[in-house]
Amino acid sequence: MIATVKQLEKPKFAPWVVRNAEPRPDWWLVRPGEITAACESVKRGRDEVIAMTPGDYPVHAVFYGDFSEPAPQTNWSAGSSSTSNTSYFRRAGLPPTVVWCAGIHGAEAESVAFAVNLIALLEQGHDLLGRKHNKLCELLQHYRLILIPCVNMDGRAISPDHLHGVPYEEFRRVSQGVWLDGSLIGWRGSKEYFPLPLDRVAYPGGYPNSEGFNIMHDACPGHIRTAEAKALLQLVERYSVDLVLNAHSCEGAPTLLAPSEFNYRTHVERGLRACDTVNPALFRAGLRPDPGTGFQPGKQVNLNNLFSLASGALALTLECTVWNNLSFEQMLDVNFVTLETMLESGLTDPFVDRKNLLR
Repeated sequence: MIATVKQLEKPKFAPWVVRNAEPRPDWWLVRPGEITAACESVKRGRDEVIAMTPGDYPVHAVFYGDFSEPAPQTNWSAGSSSTSNTSYFRRAGLPPTVVWCAGIHGAEAESVAFAVNLIALLEQGHDLLGRKHNKLCELLQHYRLILIPCVNMDGRAISPDHLHGVPYEEFRRVSQGVWLDGSLIGWRGSKEYFPLPLDRVAYPGGYPNSEGFNIMHDACPGHIRTAEAKALLQLVERYSVDLVLNAHSCEGAPTLLAPSEFNYRTHVERGLRACDTVNPALFRAGLRPDPGTGFQPGKQVNLNNLFSLASGALALTLECTVWNNLSFEQMLDVNFVTLETMLESGLTDPFVDRKNLLR
C-alpha cells in the first residue's frame, strides 16, 4: 500500500541548529537516514513504505504479528450499521491491533527515538541501551503492533536531533518556526494557516511537512491534503485498528491527554480511564509531577477523530517532553511506561468493544 505524491524539490530551508545543545546519546537515532535504516533492517517483523513525503522521504510502517487477513468486506461506517455489526471485524482469533504513531510533528524527536529503540528491542531482544523490557515484550504477545517511527520525515529532516532543556522560545522557534521579521509563528499562530505560507517564513519549524501542512490537522473529511495523513487513515481502516497512540512532545511535564468529546461516549470514558492509569504510572516512575485527578475531555478536532471514524479505534495523544528535569533515558522511558501501561490495562479493559460501541 504505497501512496505517492508529486515529486517536489527538497525543502529549501536549512536544518535548525541549537547553539550549545547537549550531545545526543549514541542510542538516540532520529535522523531520516537512521530511521530508514532501522526499518529496513527488520527481520522478525515486516517493513512497508506506506507513503512518500512531498520532500521525497519514505514513511515506514513496521508490522509485528499476523497481518495476513484479507481486506475487510466493508468499511467501518457501513459495517457498524449492518445487521450483524461484525462484517468489518478482522478474522476471528486475531489479537487487538495497536498503532504507535510518532513524529507527526517533525521537531518532536523523543517518541521517534523510542520507536527506533522499540524496533531494536523486538529484533534483538534489547533496546539500544541494552535493556530487555521483559514485561513489555510479554504484553506485546497479546497484541498486533504497527510502528510508524516518523510520519513527518520532511519536518524531521530540518529539525535538530533533540530539544532537551531548551528555553521556551527556542522550543517554539524550532517547532512552529519564525516569520521573516524574526517573530515567532507560535503554537496557536501556526494553526491560523493550512498550509503555512512558506514564502512568508524564515524557517517553517518541524511542525509542517515541506508543503507547509500540519499533518495532525489534516482532518477535514473529503479534503485530506497530505499523502502522509491519507496513508495513516488507510492503514488504520485496512487492519481494523483498535488503539492509536499518537506520540508528540511538549516543553512541560509528559502527559497522556484526555480524549476529545467529539467521539463515541464509550471512547471518551475509556480514554479518561487511560489518563487515570497512565499519568499516575508516569508519576510513580518519577517521570512527572503528581497529575492529580479529574481529567475532563477536550474539544479538539484533529487526526485522532478521523482514526476513530476510520476503524472505530480509540485514539489518544501522548505528549512526551523536552523537560529539563528528565534525562535522555527518562524521556525515552516516558514512552516505554506509557505503552506498557496501556497494553497491560487493555488485557482487562479492552480499547474497543465494537459489539457494544453503538448501543
